[in-house]
Amino acid sequence: MKIFYRKLVELTGADCFVLALNRMMHRHGQTGLIGQTHLVMEGIPDFATLHAAAEKITRGHPLLNAVVFRNPLTWKAEWRIENHPSSVLRLNLWKERHCSSVLKDFQGAPPQETDSLEELAQSLLNKPMSTQEGLRNLRLDLLLLSAGGSILLITWNHILFDGKGAEFLVATLVEATTKEHVSKPSSFIQKPVRLLSLRERFLKARPIVERFFTLGKYQYRSLSGPHPKPARLRFRVMTMTLQESKIITERSANLAGALFYASFYLACAARAHRRAFQLRGEDPTHYVVSIPVQVRRKGGDSNPFQNCVTVFFFCLEREDLVTLPKAVKAAQKQFEEMTRAQLDRSFSEVLSLMRFLPSVLYMRFVKSNFSAEVSSFFHSYTGKFAADMDTFCGTRVLNAYHTPSVSSPPGSGLFFGMFRDQLTATFSWREGAVDDREVEAILSQLKEDLLGRENLSAPYAEMTNNHPLTQ
Repeated sequence: MKIFYRKLVELTGADCFVLALNRMMHRHGQTGLIGQTHLVMEGIPDFATLHAAAEKITRGHPLLNAVVFRNPLTWKAEWRIENHPSSVLRLNLWKERHCSSVLKDFQGAPPQETDSLEELAQSLLNKPMSTQEGLRNLRLDLLLLSAGGSILLITWNHILFDGKGAEFLVATLVEATTKEHVSKPSSFIQKPVRLLSLRERFLKARPIVERFFTLGKYQYRSLSGPHPKPARLRFRVMTMTLQESKIITERSANLAGALFYASFYLACAARAHRRAFQLRGEDPTHYVVSIPVQVRRKGGDSNPFQNCVTVFFFCLEREDLVTLPKAVKAAQKQFEEMTRAQLDRSFSEVLSLMRFLPSVLYMRFVKSNFSAEVSSFFHSYTGKFAADMDTFCGTRVLNAYHTPSVSSPPGSGLFFGMFRDQLTATFSWREGAVDDREVEAILSQLKEDLLGRENLSAPYAEMTNNHPLTQ
């Protein structure tokens, strides 16, 4: 059957980095870079309303079912959007074993069973989206919990959008539950009015290239090592109580100030990873970490699609990580220096220039500049998640957070986000990058640094093993 296409959408520079990393992962038996967002709800959302909303955003956003290809004439990577999508966004229903909850107005097949949220979420993150039924780039799964309430799992292709984009997609889904039509069609970043000459672009890219040369001199490593290998993704979620979150917010403000308080979370993540190395009898001299920075303007277009980020490249020395205040101070100083040098804008130019590289050559460039490790670990702080979201399909939302995937290398990542005033930390890793003892050490060190030793009231495991609705 002949297929007609109505639109080609060019990938951004950040999209192309994710594309190259994704294809490297597939070549080495890893699932690919898949993101997941969890909405923890007090009750069970109205099924009919949620199902109708899923159909609406399918019609309003055909990019959700698009495929990436490289134009043979320009070598640009582009989304190819079909005129008539062959699939719709399905709502897959699950329940934990021994769950007695029932869905209101549900007339379909009974929900499938799973032992736990972790089992279901990890099975979805370890299954390539191209092999799943429904849309190519998005999947919805509603899990009924045995202790009451439910969780909506939104699984998404990272090439399509970043964490902030996932948040905007949730807002679009909420909007679709309350209105007849999705108010805005898919929109995309527009090209700048004035195109720079090739010489101007290279000059703009030069500062970050010089930064790469500097970073390449340091002896840093990742927990998985430089050689990609097949490995399942795993994760642990640590949700702080409101009181603990308040303590953490005050500590981050006191140590980092208001200019770049994310340096507090970077310092905590670095010290947690150092603890895992120390368990191995190792202590690398440097930790190189890339921190994504949003380029979307606050209050601007809330288009979910495309990875709209640039990157700051931090390098923390072993001596910086001896104490948390010293680590925060070092990260803060580097942020100020990179901001003055406009390295975020410089890297955006590098991303733009590299869009034309085939994925294999792209990753060779990345590895040659980063000791074949990509980075010491992945990390991000996404700030407040959908601050104005209170209810979803008739039930109260208790928490919302991301469980990002990671590649190997580096094999691990620590990610932080807030819902209302409650902090959630997610540790993601590839099996083989860390063992169970190292996972425990990372999370224990993380909680100690987040709260301060004087504020520790219980082992971190007691918190992470709690039911989501008790947080």
